[in-house]
This record gives sequence, C-alpha cells and structure tokens, in this order.
Amino acid sequence: MPLLPIVPRTLAHRRTRHNTFPPAPGRRGCRRDMRTCHAMDLSSLIARLELPPPSADSGRPAAPEPVPVGWDAVESRLGLRLPADYRALARTLGPLEIGERLWLHTPCEREGDYDYGDWLWETHRECRISSLRALRREPPPFHPEPGGLLAWGETREGVRLLWDTGASGDPDRWPVVVFDAEAARRGSDPWHGCGTTLAQTLVALLTTGIGLPGGRVLGPLPPTARRPAFLVGARPWKPPEPEPRPPGPEDRRR
Repeated sequence: MPLLPIVPRTLAHRRTRHNTFPPAPGRRGCRRDMRTCHAMDLSSLIARLELPPPSADSGRPAAPEPVPVGWDAVESRLGLRLPADYRALARTLGPLEIGERLWLHTPCEREGDYDYGDWLWETHRECRISSLRALRREPPPFHPEPGGLLAWGETREGVRLLWDTGASGDPDRWPVVVFDAEAARRGSDPWHGCGTTLAQTLVALLTTGIGLPGGRVLGPLPPTARRPAFLVGARPWKPPEPEPRPPGPEDRRR
C-alpha cells in the first residue's frame, strides 16, 4: 500500500474545484465571530454526549482517554492545518464511536490492526472508485490533490464523512460532505453537501439527523460515546518517513 505523501502546505491549500455537491437545507449561521461560534458548537456537542460508566470487564473508561496527537508532524505530513473543533475533540476524547454507528477517526494506530494514514488512503480510494462507477464521470478530487476531500469519519453502513478542503482557505470553515455507499450501489449520486462544520454536523446527527442522497436521513443517533473496540489500546500515529528520492543525473556523476 502506498505511503501517504507529503504535501506542501501551499499546494494543499490552493483551491481547486472539480465538482459541486447537492446542498443540504440551509442552516442559520452564527452571528458571532467564527471562533466563538465553533466553541459554542463544540461545547454543545460534548455536553450532549453520554459517556459509559466505568466497567472493570469492558476495558473502556467512562471518559475515553484521548490518544495523544503530534499535530505539527501530522499537519506537516498532510500539508494542511486541520479544523480547530476536530483538534479540540481529539484532545478531549480521542477517537470515538458515537451512537454505536459513527466512528470519528483521529491520527492514531494500533499495531497490526489500524493505521490512520492507511485508513485515509483506503477511504479515499473506495469513494473515488464507487463514485466513478455510479456516475460514469470523474469523481471529485481527494487529498492530497489541491482542494481535495479529506475523510474524518464513517458509519457501519458505509456512509463516509469528509471535509471539502477546497471550499475555504480557513479550515474552520470547511463544510462536511457525505458519501453514501448504498446510493452508489444503486447507481445514484452518492454525494451530499451538509453545509456545516464537523461539530455542527455531529450536533445535528444527535438531534435532527442529517440528509443523505435519495432523501434518506442518518440519525438522530443515541448520544452515547466510547472508544471504538478496534482502537482500544491505540497509540499515537507516527507519520511514515518520506520515500527516498530516486538518484538523479547529478548523483550518478559523483
């Protein structure tokens, strides 16, 4: 499996629009500054989550211990600064299973079972291939292409949640885009634009649900939150070392 490439920040932040997404119904914007708005959304989300009671036999603590993230190394590898609400949620609770259906992925790894970089690559590849088969046209770009979609979550039913990094140069304004594998299997357009940030989308999933292609709705989900079983014992993700540069003519002359 190829390594997640290093992307220069200037390239990854360059806006490139290859596709548009069917919009979700409008959401009334926050009238305060964006930093205050995101803090309100994140506080509302965390307040709604119900953490499991301590259990000696479950192996899961009441409040999941976050898996430390080396943000400088992660963002350098991605070539992107990640949204503040995502970073704050990862620092507070780490990777989560919400409502027993949704997995929020954060940069971590579990030996032999899970690697964040591999998960990104596989998720983007599956969405690209399924979209191409369903729509018979070029799918939207995916990271590390400039302005490409970047995955952050998925459900047990094959719904993928991604950021549209090409929508804004400010990652705190990246809207969430949904890919529905079931719609793709039917040959329908699998894409749906939520028009909301990560924290806003998660709050909606717990309260009203969010729209999916074809008029279906995901949620409302139970407000339960715990560590995904496949990430119990996860450790910080170590971005792989860059692949060695192939020797050029000047190297061969030495």
